Amino acid sequence: MVSITKHFKDKMHLGDSLKDIFKLWWPELIASAVFIVLSPMLDSYLVGGLKSVATFGALGAANQIIHTLLKFAEAIPVAAMAIIGRHNGAKQFKKCGQDLGDAFWSTVLLGILQFLLIFFGAVTIYKWLGVSDNMMHAGVPFLRLRSFGMFLTFTSLGFLAFMKAIKNTRTPMVISMIGIGIFILFDFLLIPGNCGFPKLGLVGSAIASIIQYSFVIVLSCVYIFLKKDYKKYFSGLFIKYFSFSKIVYLLNLSWPIMIDKTSLALSYVWLTKMVAKMGDAAICSMEVVKNLERAAFLPAIASAVVIVFLVSNRLGAKDPEGANTNIKKVLLFTAILVTITLVVMSLSIGHLSALFDPSGKFSFIVNAAFPFISLLVVFDFIQLILAGSLRGAGDVKSVMKVRFFSCFFFLAPLAYGLSLLPIQSVSIKFCLIYSSFYLNSGMMGIFFLKRIMGKKWQNIKI
Repeated sequence: MVSITKHFKDKMHLGDSLKDIFKLWWPELIASAVFIVLSPMLDSYLVGGLKSVATFGALGAANQIIHTLLKFAEAIPVAAMAIIGRHNGAKQFKKCGQDLGDAFWSTVLLGILQFLLIFFGAVTIYKWLGVSDNMMHAGVPFLRLRSFGMFLTFTSLGFLAFMKAIKNTRTPMVISMIGIGIFILFDFLLIPGNCGFPKLGLVGSAIASIIQYSFVIVLSCVYIFLKKDYKKYFSGLFIKYFSFSKIVYLLNLSWPIMIDKTSLALSYVWLTKMVAKMGDAAICSMEVVKNLERAAFLPAIASAVVIVFLVSNRLGAKDPEGANTNIKKVLLFTAILVTITLVVMSLSIGHLSALFDPSGKFSFIVNAAFPFISLLVVFDFIQLILAGSLRGAGDVKSVMKVRFFSCFFFLAPLAYGLSLLPIQSVSIKFCLIYSSFYLNSGMMGIFFLKRIMGKKWQNIKI
């Protein structure tokens, strides 16, 4: 132990300083807090205020599907940014405008596909998850409306990716923040029926998301087409550029990202199905635990973003030792922050769970499960940061393969096996099933660590 500590201290001068890492980290923390935690937690809080277990559980079950679709949607814009950025750097501005057309049609077609599948398959999805009839009755209208909101989400991401790719990151952030603000406003007005608006309950949340992304699309289009500096990118209306071969090319670039992101997202869907066997209260508890864990996990989410370009820059400067040291520093830095957050939240879990369950119908499960599950979160933040490190080195296919095989061939059968155990206590069984997610994270972390301990990841050609 002493030798390990001494070795780490000897390496501290390598890589970026902790001060510089913190400067890069805290803006990502704020962005993650707004985009990943604030909206879903407020949504859950307002729906929880309706004091209906069936309605809250329907939201939780639908959120796992929506989260998967969102992760799937993120892949196309990431690939589009790489193409647009390359053309912008080469000053081939007209091609950037054409690329926006290709990205637009790709996201629109995928958005329509998911809308049709979810709209007509909403009943089948809830039945497959195994939820109660009351929960299905509450959730189907919400999921159908939300699928239209997801169509708008798909479409908006192409515009935001275009601006980011031509080195304008501020405007997409501002537009996204405005969108979040609009969602929060209409969520507050429509779910409980405040300020004279009708009380729409869960459907109000779906309508709020439709209004949100409608504004994002309109604001993005207005900005892109009215900004004088952007006229060089367009010789005509961008929607006239439709190339099936380029759409296929975008999909070909995107599929590793799609598999990587959706593998983890689908894990939550599978856990929901396993937990549903224990009743509505267990599904509601999963929604609360997931949101609270995600809030506690914010430092790790921000660190996972930062480590990508910290590693990328060091390897680009031919400094693999600096890249390795950066990984160690970020792991240590994140471990301290996540541990402090989890301890504080575990000590106040009774008050936190009451925010989402004011009638006390399922918070007993949350109160019992959260402190225990928090002990296993260490596995998740380690794999998340190691995966980000490999992505920074361009080793994206290794991350994809590990996540795919681990989620489908380790987590899925493990969670299923745990769901069959004849355990009478709902709290204990819930803890075991939910913990399988973090055991899977530990499995992935072992493979990522093994990869990083080698040298191949440092020499990936991009």
